[in-house]
Amino acid sequence: MKKNILSIVIVSLIFLTSCQDNNRFNVDVSDIKVEIKTKHFEKDLFKFNIDSADYYINLYRQNYGEFFKLFNYQITEIGSSRDKSYPENLDMFVRYWKTEKIPHILDSVFADFETQQIPQITKAFQHYKYYFPEDTVPAIYTFFSSFGYSVVSLDGIVGLALDKYLGKKFCYLYDRVGWSNYQKRRMIKEMIPVDIMQSVAVADFPYDNENSDNLLKKMIYEGKIQYYLNCMLPKVADTLKWRYTKRQLNWAEKYENKIWSYLVEKKLLFSSEQSEIQKLTGDGPYTSAFTDVSAPRAGSFIGYKIVEKYMKNNKNVSLKELMEENDERKILAGAKYNP
Repeated sequence: MKKNILSIVIVSLIFLTSCQDNNRFNVDVSDIKVEIKTKHFEKDLFKFNIDSADYYINLYRQNYGEFFKLFNYQITEIGSSRDKSYPENLDMFVRYWKTEKIPHILDSVFADFETQQIPQITKAFQHYKYYFPEDTVPAIYTFFSSFGYSVVSLDGIVGLALDKYLGKKFCYLYDRVGWSNYQKRRMIKEMIPVDIMQSVAVADFPYDNENSDNLLKKMIYEGKIQYYLNCMLPKVADTLKWRYTKRQLNWAEKYENKIWSYLVEKKLLFSSEQSEIQKLTGDGPYTSAFTDVSAPRAGSFIGYKIVEKYMKNNKNVSLKELMEENDERKILAGAKYNP
């Protein structure tokens, strides 16, 4: 991973359906050696005993470093581990979730983490090294977020909140904290590689809205992220990578030209109105500019189609060059997009 900065990436989860294979993204990574280093913070966390508070807190500091600070300040908001009240606050946190049987649930759902999830993550990072050979593969720290986060990213580490991937069996836990139905259907194991690679993409290539911000810029950025995901996860279902149901993906493909016509006719492409940008690229059960059976983030879908056409027309452009290209007008012009 690049960027020596701390960045939190809240990544949405999605629904599993069929895979649409695209040979364009299938590259041979079999000879690329990748070793994923993992640490399981949730296991150490639930061992906490207030009678040995100093021992455990020092263990967390030594073994988890900056991630432990992130956990305290931003994930749980418990505060500094050096505060006098910290041991008692952490003890209350741990004991509460133990009564909810969270340690047992996590252990049972992810008993196969090393044999099932890690090979999938490894395959994704083999593709990462293919496209970005000079970059470092991050360590994976699993943790418990009390259902607030999915993936967090900081320098050299991707934190994976296992509690956001429990599946339908544990939807009652998501109901308690108010997650919507469209969000809950995405909270499945199959989303783990997608969410990890999306967090890496956003950390390595953050969205820059300092100079200007408009709908086309956001659409193209989101389209680049989707193109990146196709490069990293060529065998993963498009529905997963898009966070769509099969019906939503079919809708987006069917009405691509109508979505584009709407954007052009309404003169929205260069709109800087945040409400319009959010309406067309923000997550939700559907895109509110269209019907309630539409796909969410319809503007982002068009952004991907523009990027896809741009890369098809410019075969000499590498993925790295694409991700570093921040001139949305250049990409639009180079795409010659006309659905």
